[in-house]
Amino acid sequence: MRIFAVIFFVVFCSILASGMWTGWDTSMVSEHGTVERAGLTLFALGAAITAARMPASAWPRWWAVPAIFVLFCLRELDMHNAFFDPGLLQTRIFTSPVPLWQKVVSAAAMAFILLTVGSLMIRGSGPFTKALLNKEGWAFAVVLGIGLAISAVLIDGADRQLAAIGVTLPSADSIIWIAVEEFLELGFGLALIFAVCTWEWPTSSFASHEDRLETSF
Repeated sequence: MRIFAVIFFVVFCSILASGMWTGWDTSMVSEHGTVERAGLTLFALGAAITAARMPASAWPRWWAVPAIFVLFCLRELDMHNAFFDPGLLQTRIFTSPVPLWQKVVSAAAMAFILLTVGSLMIRGSGPFTKALLNKEGWAFAVVLGIGLAISAVLIDGADRQLAAIGVTLPSADSIIWIAVEEFLELGFGLALIFAVCTWEWPTSSFASHEDRLETSF
């Protein structure tokens, strides 16, 4: 919990200082602004904290937890649209006139993402449900984080979606929506950091308890 408190304090102070120094518009809505960089940093910290706290015996079962943080980092860096044309994770690549090896690499990347998400959902659904029933804080943090992430996805490109039906937002409103989306993503990262900082990995006899006690991040 103290680790989370320190991280939250540093993020808050960084955004506050950046807003006062470079301007709130730049800090909140720029692709290279403090809020955007803070989100990337949070996901990197999530991977590092999880990897550091996870017992060696838990890795074969829970490797997907730090892996999902790494995937979030790569998404923040727009790696899903990088490397190839039309993009590493664009399904259009399979019907595009590109070299076969690029299609193979894209397929492998997509398969790894599906494997990671699937492993996390299958192995984590039981412990997550149990933690919710036991009113454990980390589980509620995950629920909050998922809600914030879904909200961010719905808001992302709201101006373009409205324009498609003939509604044009003033430029000032567009900036506000971008800022809201960035803060929702930041809240998503903070919620996951809270979860991994407050959940306690078993420190002994992990393997012997595996069949009796499901665990998650």
